[in-house]
Amino acid sequence: MESSSLREFLDGAAELRDALDRFVEEQRSVAGAVRTRDWAGLERALESATARSLLVDAAETRRNLAWEALLADLRLPADSTVFRVSLALPLELRSVLTDAYRDLRLSAMRARIENRALDSFVGVQGSTLSKVIDELFPMRKGRIYGKTGKAREAAPESMVLDAAF
Repeated sequence: MESSSLREFLDGAAELRDALDRFVEEQRSVAGAVRTRDWAGLERALESATARSLLVDAAETRRNLAWEALLADLRLPADSTVFRVSLALPLELRSVLTDAYRDLRLSAMRARIENRALDSFVGVQGSTLSKVIDELFPMRKGRIYGKTGKAREAAPESMVLDAAF
């Protein structure tokens, strides 16, 4: 086995882990801007998070290429798991691979949790805002009744308010 392919994979996994951790920081900035209703800050945070997501994508591509090269060097099938690959490595290198994989999984879980929390918060806030607007402006509910007497959704119309929520 050529150790350069393992080193490239480990470097790629570390780069991806770091990119994911920085992306989580940006997601927290987005969540903070939403919670404080700092719309200008939200726009900046979204732009920064988008840039970070592109870095995550590039790091994931490099990590995938390094993984494929490692599998080729070990002469393992393309669908091999990390456990299978670790068994093909010398004993002293197994923990290095599994530790890198575990760290990467933890970073990915943190990113997933942060995304779900932000999605949930924004969804609840949007639902609450929609209910408040429906109560404040009942004539704007957009209810249209069909021939059967059941309510149907109307096409969305623009509404201008003179206060920011």
